[in-house]
Amino acid sequence: MPAWSEPQDLKTWMVRGLSFRGTVLFLSVIAILISEVRFSWVEVLVGRYLAVTNSHRPESGSVWEQGRLKQVATQTLEQMVTRQNTAQREAREATSLPQLIDGLSTSQGTMISAAQFKTLYSQIPEAAARTLFSPILMLRISAEKSWDRVYLERENGQVGIYLLDRGNNVLSYTTLTDQQLKSTGTESPILAGTLEGQPEFAGRIYPADRFFMALDSLSPETQRGVLSQPGTLLAAEGTPVRVGVSDEVSADMIRIGVEMDTAQGRQILLTMGQEWAVWQVRMLLEPRLSKPSSSKSLWPLRREER
Repeated sequence: MPAWSEPQDLKTWMVRGLSFRGTVLFLSVIAILISEVRFSWVEVLVGRYLAVTNSHRPESGSVWEQGRLKQVATQTLEQMVTRQNTAQREAREATSLPQLIDGLSTSQGTMISAAQFKTLYSQIPEAAARTLFSPILMLRISAEKSWDRVYLERENGQVGIYLLDRGNNVLSYTTLTDQQLKSTGTESPILAGTLEGQPEFAGRIYPADRFFMALDSLSPETQRGVLSQPGTLLAAEGTPVRVGVSDEVSADMIRIGVEMDTAQGRQILLTMGQEWAVWQVRMLLEPRLSKPSSSKSLWPLRREER
């Protein structure tokens, strides 16, 4: 029996190649090649197979490492953008300078418009506002149309406030410590409790009726120096019972605490007074106090030893 799979000569090769079976095999191979070129179905199948088995293969090699680094970088960038957008939104929605400063993070600052800063600045008592920026300076750069925005940042326990023009050039700036922030009235104006719970008022607590009687006997200018916004006290809930004067002086300003008797208990309303004016009231309350040599010096507010 001849081995049909092993043709012995060229004629046999030709006969078998042009047979029906050979023709069908040849056309099938050609059809497969043409369909692959046209539809790339081999690549599609291989890709689907790799996608299905992807979770079962070890993530190793430079390609996997580059992909992982890219994914981490993308997620980090998205988080940074989200935090920045959130900070900017909270800054735009801030209704007071304390709220704006409390929202500052140590890792990034925030930018607000000059118009918004002027609105927040105008809500601060005049005497305290002057410790930030001179209102005349702000009026001048506003009139020159050079002031465009304000940048605020928190770093090393301080808050920096920069007045910038359209080219981000600094027109003026100030740096405030936490203690200076308190002296400008940018902390919460109401505290729960009594004056004895605040060490800065120790030894300088007076009955409210005596304090305001002494203040009423002084000139209107001195009264304004002690209480720049007395309407705040009048509008506060409760009745004033005692007044405390801080022993710390910053930027010629002294903090004053008015203890209020309210339905919720004792509360302390904080305000700021000018050093020279507060000293005039204390001279009436404590006649044995000696007048400081300079109204600009940081004199200690202490009772004399009896």
